[in-house]
Amino acid sequence: MPADLPLIETIWSALQPFVREETCATCECLHGALVELRLSLEELPAGPEQERLLAAMGDAARAGVWHACLGCQPCNPGEILANFYRDQQAREIAPQPGCCGG
Repeated sequence: MPADLPLIETIWSALQPFVREETCATCECLHGALVELRLSLEELPAGPEQERLLAAMGDAARAGVWHACLGCQPCNPGEILANFYRDQQAREIAPQPGCCGG
């Protein structure tokens, strides 16, 4: 099950402090998270919110010259991405309601 728009918006919001932080904005860890979010977002039906988020993520992806992971402990963008994966996985294994309430 792909992520839904509210989950993607939540993760995007959580990444905002790191998009604005100079050291993080050009880190491959943040950009890996952005790529994953964009891929999930592109799986959703087109709409104004999807377009707005794609544009914002595209702007963030164009930030300066990227650098390798600096080994920050904790790596906040990496942890946020791991939470995104966990949330997606939890949605996949959650029992789906039956068609007739049973």
